[in-house]
Amino acid sequence: MTTLLRGLRFFYLLWGSLLLGTLAVNNRIQLPEALWRWTWLARFFYTPLGRGLVLGVAVAMCAAALMDVWELVDQVLTRFFHETEREHH
Repeated sequence: MTTLLRGLRFFYLLWGSLLLGTLAVNNRIQLPEALWRWTWLARFFYTPLGRGLVLGVAVAMCAAALMDVWELVDQVLTRFFHETEREHH
């Protein structure tokens, strides 16, 4: 069960980071209507600094996805090698 949840979290983080990164680089950020109540904040996300902040969040999500897949592969390989050791003894 843990492996499945880690796998789902990996794909969620990877998909989200790719989406945010693509939107920030191509200047296609779409903000929800509720955010437009604070126009100064909504306009901030359309400035180069705001787009850089979104791109930074995307990079952080991508790094988290990389760490998740690293732990997932480690967990699967550890389980696999423990099962093969039991078969040989």
